[in-house]
Amino acid sequence: MQGGQRLGAEGFDVVVAGGGAAGIGAAVGAAQAGARTLLLERYGFLGGAATNANVLTYCGLYQAGETPRRAVAGVAEAMLAGLKALGGDITPRRGQTGNWIVVFDPEALKRAADRVVIAAGVETWLHARLTGAVRRNGVLEAVRVTDHAGTHEIAARAFVDASGEADLGVLAGLPIAFPRPGLDGVQPGSAPLRLGGLTPGAMPDRACLARVAAAANRLLPSPCVRPEGGIFMPMPGPGEAWWMCIDLNTDGLSAPDLTRAEQRGREAAWACIEALRQERGMEGAHLLSTGPQFGIRETRRCTTRQMVTGEQVVAGARSPDGVARGAWPMEVHEAPGRVALTPVGAEGFFDIPLPALQAAGIDNLWCAGRVMGADRAAFGSVRVMGTALATGHAAGVAAALRSAGVGEVQAELRRQGALV
Repeated sequence: MQGGQRLGAEGFDVVVAGGGAAGIGAAVGAAQAGARTLLLERYGFLGGAATNANVLTYCGLYQAGETPRRAVAGVAEAMLAGLKALGGDITPRRGQTGNWIVVFDPEALKRAADRVVIAAGVETWLHARLTGAVRRNGVLEAVRVTDHAGTHEIAARAFVDASGEADLGVLAGLPIAFPRPGLDGVQPGSAPLRLGGLTPGAMPDRACLARVAAAANRLLPSPCVRPEGGIFMPMPGPGEAWWMCIDLNTDGLSAPDLTRAEQRGREAAWACIEALRQERGMEGAHLLSTGPQFGIRETRRCTTRQMVTGEQVVAGARSPDGVARGAWPMEVHEAPGRVALTPVGAEGFFDIPLPALQAAGIDNLWCAGRVMGADRAAFGSVRVMGTALATGHAAGVAAALRSAGVGEVQAELRRQGALV
């Protein structure tokens, strides 16, 4: 087909922009609620930061504490089951901060995501870039998507922005919260590394990591490796590890700025490997993968009818309009190498109300994952992938049941196994 319009006979009920954790949650939730659903993703695979930025841990699925207690289920449960079916160990691990995480292989996650969306009946377009939107009288009528064949206009009754950068909201003319010119207040991004060739059982301690970080920074024209060495943990493969140690400021949006981050991140990655090889048990260390893109924490968010606030996270606030739960602490990266952690209060989770996922001024647009309504402090909690699966799930169900009240959305989420 050479460009033009490409639609099914009846169009779609719900179109989801972005195939990361939030987008997977939204698409599956909408489809399981009976909606004919299209999921759009610009890469050739689903998974978002897990598969395109080497963020190989699901955070936010469990509450903090001595034993892991689930905060997110539903579509997240299907993803975990998919990883387990592919031989993955989905046992939660307790990280350095006392919070529980699930570590996974990115290739397994790609396959698990394929299986989950196919089983739900979601139609997926990979290699599809969102390039436009059609909005009339406060209603979003269609989106424009470009691939190598041309530009296609896709109509739907409802839409979910799970793009991570509020791309759909911007194209639809939605006011954008916290545009943050330049680098003012934007959390730095990171370039996580996947390593191989380590001597089995040889994991660097904190002193070793600090030495390696100092040595790597000496090799760089501009130091960007965390002074304490960051987070280093074993991966499922023999002799493999995951290392989060490179932080860089970037606006996360413009091609020139992202290019600088990508190039500096790769330069730092090779410096880290060179420095690591000088340590006992690490002599055979080699870089298995970066990216394929630099990891972005924060850019812009949609303006929604309500915002989750830091005060609500600290209080562990409950809400009668709650449609998802957040359990990750407020993890705010104040500058490269400097992180502030504030725990969730009360029972160890807080409710995310439906209005925080509803776009302000566009009646049929929902927002999930990194583009939902949150102030800067609360955003440090809700941005993680485990919580994004939950907010996506809720947004997708709400989009499918567009005219329904919050009670009906909650009931459908519970029917689909979500914790509400």
